[in-house]
Amino acid sequence: MKKAEIFLVAIILTVAGLLRLPLIAQGFFAFTYDQGRDLLAAKEIVADKNFTLIGPTTGLMGIFYGPWWYYFLALLFLISKNPITITLIFGLIGIVTVGAIYFLTKRITKNSLVSASLATTVAMSQAFNTTSSQIWNPSLVHPLMTVYIFSLYQIFQKATLIWFFVLGLSSGFIFDTEAAFGIMLITSTVAAPFIFKKQFMNKKSLMFFLGIIIVLAPRIIFEIRHDFLMTKTLINWSSEINQNNMNLIQRFISRLDQFFLIFAQTFSQSNKLLAIPLLVLITVSAVTVRKKIGKDKFFKFLILTLFIIYAGFSFYPESVWDYYLIGLPVIFIIIFAILVKHLIMKNKILTYAILLIATVVGFNQRLLSPFSITWQGDGAIYKNQKAVIEDIKEDLKGDYSLHVYTPARFDYPFDYLVWLYHQTGRIDLPKDNQRRLFLIIRDDNSHLYLPTGWYGDKLKDNTRLLDRRRYQGDIIVEKHLVNE
Repeated sequence: MKKAEIFLVAIILTVAGLLRLPLIAQGFFAFTYDQGRDLLAAKEIVADKNFTLIGPTTGLMGIFYGPWWYYFLALLFLISKNPITITLIFGLIGIVTVGAIYFLTKRITKNSLVSASLATTVAMSQAFNTTSSQIWNPSLVHPLMTVYIFSLYQIFQKATLIWFFVLGLSSGFIFDTEAAFGIMLITSTVAAPFIFKKQFMNKKSLMFFLGIIIVLAPRIIFEIRHDFLMTKTLINWSSEINQNNMNLIQRFISRLDQFFLIFAQTFSQSNKLLAIPLLVLITVSAVTVRKKIGKDKFFKFLILTLFIIYAGFSFYPESVWDYYLIGLPVIFIIIFAILVKHLIMKNKILTYAILLIATVVGFNQRLLSPFSITWQGDGAIYKNQKAVIEDIKEDLKGDYSLHVYTPARFDYPFDYLVWLYHQTGRIDLPKDNQRRLFLIIRDDNSHLYLPTGWYGDKLKDNTRLLDRRRYQGDIIVEKHLVNE
């Protein structure tokens, strides 16, 4: 790399850092059911030596991810137990992903200016920002997708054993971090030999399956040990699948709208109106270089992948959440890069105009003031939950009981915070049936905890309210004294 290119990449990475790290450092990131559960699982692996063959549950109750996410989080837990530090590491992973996409697109386009423009788009993109600013297993899909696409690109250049193996490993880990997207991605890769026979119809491609099997090995062992529990659950689910009140044509239209939303999140900060002219320009570019891309097998593979993912989710009769499509932004960027690669040889002015429009449309306004905070967050934000424990920590000493209400009904985030503060000696652990009773309530519009139900069950009309405080994010803390 020349000095000018190093300077350019440094600026892009700085942009990526400014849009991720300041908010995280101030505690503005989600700390909910998933984050609390996963950090407690990492704690059990490291502190309690409680090793596991499975990870968190998927969207289907009784079907689990593999354990790799928990073990990855356990490694971060060894570095720091502080959620802010761990989330900052995810922010750094996001910044590294921006750099990886720069070098990946440069390898594809052979043009530093083009790759810089695309990397800048990624650095500012809402789709990439959101996933790298929280502790969440799908956050690893984007960096894994860069590995998947790089290994795929290498196979189309020269098929070797190592790249088929890396393709299998990355596919398996993507499946193990976001199952729905991973299934569709693996399906498209398995379908490849029937179309791209020269690259995939050979013995070397068996290494792809070896990579996947290695990732799935812990779950396979779990299944054998537990009488194929997940397999039976999956069979039962498939026989009772919910049609979601949409016919096939309605689902095709709905999924198309979801794809367009992901496109807008990638290129125009979720603004669909601004995304339309960019999509039109990309389409015009594709038509302009149709002969070139028609001979580009790597490009055709990515288009096939998009089609299989779209068709697969269209035939899938239940709801498709946006995070099921979390790997699409990387595919969109690489397809755009290939189009630009062919277009620039035909019309440089048009190419640079399209890249400029993409950068302007994708400009992230938070760059104007990356350290300022205009939204203080709700009760699911780490900063607000930590503020509660900080304020009442002097009361959380000696003998006391603590109950936490959250809309998710499980208080994993506060369980972890209480454990973390106890580890540093700042509070004592709560005990059952003590006279001093604290209630931490993450309020919501439904007020389901009042006036009976959870609230009444915890108090049993046998306490005297000593203090009641409301914190940022509609978090309520009550201090009670149980009558003798």
